[in-house]
Parts: sequence; structure tokens; C-alpha cells
Amino acid sequence: MVRQTQDHQLVRSLDLTDCPTGAVLDPLVPRSEAEQRCFGDWEAPLAPWGGFRVDSGLAVEMEEDRPALIFTDNFGGGSRERALVARSLEGRNGRIVAEIKAEAFEAPPHMDRHDCRAALIGVVFRMETSRAYYQLALEGRRRVVLYRRRDDEWFELAVRELSGSDMMSLQGYVALEVVLDDDGIRCRCEALGVDFFCTDTMFRAGKVGVRALGRARLRALSLWQTPAQQARDERRRARHAAARATRGASIPEPELRHTFDLAELGADPVLGGPIFQDFAQPGRYDLLVLGAESVRALTPEGQPLWEQPLKLQAQVVFSKGDVADPDGSTGRLIYGFTGLRESNARPGVRGEVQVQTVADEMVVLRGCDGAVVARAKLPELLPNMRYVDYAPTSGDLTGSGGFDIVLREWRQDKEGGGVHLWAYDRELSPLWRQEVTGAWYGHHHALQFCDVTGDGRDELLAGGTLFDAAGQILWVHDYDAEVQSIRGATHYDAVALGALADDPSVDPVAFLLAGSAGVYVVDGLTGRTRAIHRIGHAQGRFIGRVRTDLPGQQVLAVTRWGNYGILTLFSGHGDRLWSIQPDYIGQGSCPVSWPSGEAQLIWANTSGPVQAFYDGYGQLVKSLPTLGSLWGERMRREVVTRPVRIGKDPWDYLTLTVAGKLYAFGPEA
Repeated sequence: MVRQTQDHQLVRSLDLTDCPTGAVLDPLVPRSEAEQRCFGDWEAPLAPWGGFRVDSGLAVEMEEDRPALIFTDNFGGGSRERALVARSLEGRNGRIVAEIKAEAFEAPPHMDRHDCRAALIGVVFRMETSRAYYQLALEGRRRVVLYRRRDDEWFELAVRELSGSDMMSLQGYVALEVVLDDDGIRCRCEALGVDFFCTDTMFRAGKVGVRALGRARLRALSLWQTPAQQARDERRRARHAAARATRGASIPEPELRHTFDLAELGADPVLGGPIFQDFAQPGRYDLLVLGAESVRALTPEGQPLWEQPLKLQAQVVFSKGDVADPDGSTGRLIYGFTGLRESNARPGVRGEVQVQTVADEMVVLRGCDGAVVARAKLPELLPNMRYVDYAPTSGDLTGSGGFDIVLREWRQDKEGGGVHLWAYDRELSPLWRQEVTGAWYGHHHALQFCDVTGDGRDELLAGGTLFDAAGQILWVHDYDAEVQSIRGATHYDAVALGALADDPSVDPVAFLLAGSAGVYVVDGLTGRTRAIHRIGHAQGRFIGRVRTDLPGQQVLAVTRWGNYGILTLFSGHGDRLWSIQPDYIGQGSCPVSWPSGEAQLIWANTSGPVQAFYDGYGQLVKSLPTLGSLWGERMRREVVTRPVRIGKDPWDYLTLTVAGKLYAFGPEA
């Protein structure tokens, strides 16, 4: 019997007909009707809509009465990749055709690749994340290469060096064609005499599109599949949906339990919504409301606890331990800032206007009654300060039991990081002042207290430098010079330190998230590197227990600049377990305690469509459409998402702050 050959059918194509000329797909501009018509089935993963204040690097121009998509290179002398991929279409087999013109030979290093030199334009396929895919590309107008890329590893599956006779063809457009048939990959470019065939089993399925580094043009892009290939993809998606339903069957649906109106609470809209913490009574999570003229404490039911006529800025930190007031009540200390030395407005990373203020005083409040127990003037600061902040928690530098604090700086000339540190006891009496002399500390959780040596006093890890309780340097990361030399690194954005492995032969272990240098797993006693994971621009981290089959805790790292939204899970020992990319925005997805078992779940929460739970194996286990509907079509800057504890309930609430109201979802009863 002779099998009838099936013809390929058009599944997706880029149609630029009647598209207005000029810049397109700006991440912070609502889509026009014309743009939506042309690009509604496509997305730009390296400049995600609603995400960050970056140039999309994409424009439409007319060429001889025919529109073309231009991958520009107008980044102030810098360089950045641009990409366009099919939205919501992840296939295994089919035929992809792109008509491209490469215009650049060279491309300097950029945030995602610090070692590149040659321009690159071509078809990407089976893209699992924006750092894991195959690419058939023209490289530097010198050769045609089929790459398999995973992070910083670029493996050449096939290559053809171009000769002088090929240069004429490169003056115009050439058609790159990829035909996928299970493990077989065939790549053709008739104009350049290319016909590759290889087998590779690394990436099974994923998105398709075009990716470029250096100036280039795209005139046509299409994906074709036979009916059998389409049916096979549908069956694969159905299997995955059924498996997801089985995995998530025991996870309760989110149910709206609380709604807080920020105006009714008296919360200053600039400072954001209430802060939930057990500051007034151990184990009971109440609301701290920062108002325009006062700070108030309320129970979740709205019962007033206390009010202090003091305007605090948004940078508030709570002590790790509880203190007693004269009548025997216990609660945490609250460290804050008040007064005003200067303020300035500057554009935020999501396109919003941020009014940033440098306070005049530090202040400490007793959480059980709001009494001011200490206040002191801030030290003299440099003129390029954005604002000041405390380390994320208090620590034990003096034998106080954990009530000492370290002041850090945010500087414009350090990309939001800093070098100076000031340590104080609970009365805000100065203990020591130090300066980081290597790569500076950066954002978020870049400072952490931990008793590394086991002497009963905390050390302080500030980026890649560990200080003892007296402020003396114990070690500097042995790869500090490398961090300073890598474009997009130069500092440590976040750290995680402690007995994370639950193994005396390994602990204490430190994870140093160093921007575009990736993640360094370091011996917490010596600062010597045990492993390096080049996961992209490592920006944020969360510590949790999402895997009960592994000892200790796990560290979830999140990427930003260059390739956004990739989540990577590490074991406490420092092993990389998996990487996924729920959306192209990141950063915020985090472990949550939800009543479905001992293991925490990972709440993907950085855009409307992505609202979902993932398990410790990187598998989607439950979509959360109720939260997605509440988010709607808003940009990331318009919605605040965070897990909080409320009252004495033993689980995390999922909260979304939208249009002046905070909605708190708990597990359905």
C-alpha cells in the first residue's frame, strides 16, 4: 500500500499588509487596532508588552511598495537582541520559512551575552525558553549555522562557511527554511547552497519565530504543518492538559476572602497598600498602614490597634524577634525612615514616574503599641543617592538577640546598588561603618544576616563580601573580579545564605546572583566558588521548600534584563534542577504555602494570562483564571501581586492590588 503524501497547510504567518510604518510593539504603549491586526498572533519575548521601559528594537519600513520588519540597532551605541515569536503556539513538527536580510557583520557584547562578537539573524524553533532553542542563522554575513543553544552553551549542529560568490545573494533577501520531522531537522537556503540534515533530541517542542542580534530585516515569516502534524500537536496538548488536571485535582480553587479599599484605610497611594506582619502579637498578622500624616495598625477586621502621628516612608523593616513592652505584651520592632532631606522624580523600570526621597531620620517603633523607642539622624550621604534602606531583616551583631540593623544605600551611579554600610544597635547607636571595595551590592535581597561561624553572632553578607559582627571582612568572593568584568554584571543583585542543604559537609552555602554573570554557588565559610550557573541575568531570588523529596530548602532564581522571566530552581546543595519561563516579564513568581500538602507551590504572578501554580518539578499544576480576569489587560506597573499572611490563618493569601483595592484570595473552603 502506498501512503498518500499530505500537503502542508499554512498555520501562522506574519502579515504586515497596511501596517503603519515606524516603531512597533513598544512594551509600554497600548496596541493600536492596526498593530493588533498585524501582530496579534505574535509577541516580542525580549521586549514584553506591559513589562519594562525598553526599546522594542522593531520598526516597519516600506521597501519597493512592500513592508518589512526592521530589527534596529539604535541603543545608544550598545547592543541588544530582538525577537518575534508565534504567540500561544508550541509545536514539534512542521515547516518554517523566513525571508531575511542580514545587514550587520559585528555586534558587541550585551546583557545576555558578554562574549559575542558576530551579528546573528535567523529562524528559532522548538524554543523552550528564550535561552533554550534551536536557531538556523546567518552569522556575521560570513556563514550559515544551525545552533542548539542552552544558556551560554552554543553547540554547532551544522555549518557552512560562505564564499565570495555568496556575497551577491546576501545583498538582498534570502529564504531560510526549516523542516522538522520528529528527531530529524532539515535546513535549507537555496540562494546560499545550504542543505543541512541532522538529528537531535534535546528540545522536543516549543515556539517558533525569528531572532536577531545586529541590524537585519524580515520580509516574510510563516509556519506550515500537515493535518497529521496538527492533530499530533493537539493530542500532545490534550495529554498535557489531562496530566495537569490530575496533578492539580487536590489543590483548592482561590476564593476571594478579603477586600481592602486603600482610600478607606487611609493608605498613602504613593507608598502603596498595607503591610501584613505579626508585629503586634506573635502569630497574628495585622495591617500596618502608612498614611500621609500617620502610621496606623489595624486588625484584619479593621479594629484599630494604635496610631502614631508620624509619616514613615515605604522602606519599613521588622525585627526577626519579638520584644516586650512594660505591660508584658510582645511584638516586633518596626524600623523606618521619616523626615525629608531631598526628593527627585525619575522614570522607573516599568515606565512609571518614581518620586524617590532621602529621609532625614531613622526611627524605631514598638509593634505592640506603636511607641517610638529610638530615633536618630541619618548619616551624611553622597549627592547621587536615590534613597536609603535597611537590610531586609534585623540581625544579632551585639548579642541583643537579633535587633541590630544595617543601613544600606541606593545610588544612581551604581545602578541602584551601593557600597557603604552603617550598622546600628536597637537604640540606633552606631556600631560600625564599612565599604564594599569589590563588586557592589545591588537590589532586592542583596544583604543578608546569618550566623555563618556558629559563634552566636550574625555575619552580614553584602553582595560578594562577608562581614563579621564587628564589621571586619571575613572573605570576598573568589570570582569577584570576573563579576566586575562581565557586561551586565558588575554587582550582586541578590544573595541567599544559610544551612540550605541540610548537610553539615556542605552548609553553610551561599548563592550569589550576579546579574548577567549568573549564579555562583559558594562555600559560606570561605567565599570559594563551588559551581557557576550561567542562567541569564540573575536578578531576584526566593527561598522555599517546594520539593519534599530533597533535603533542605530550594532557591528559586529569576532573570531580568536580556531575557526576562526565566525561573530556575536550585537544590540547597547548589544543583540546578530545572528552568521554565511562564511569561516574558518575571520577576515576582514565588513559593507560597497553600493547603495542598507539605510542599510549597510556586505562584506565577507577573501578568494576567500567566496566573497559575507550578510544582517543585517545574510543572504547571493549576491555572488561576479568577486572578487572571481580575488583572485583565493591565500592564505590570498597574498591578501589585504578593503573597501575605492574614490573621492567624496558616496559609498564604494571594493578593492583587488593582485600581486602589487589595483583593486577598484564600483556598476555597
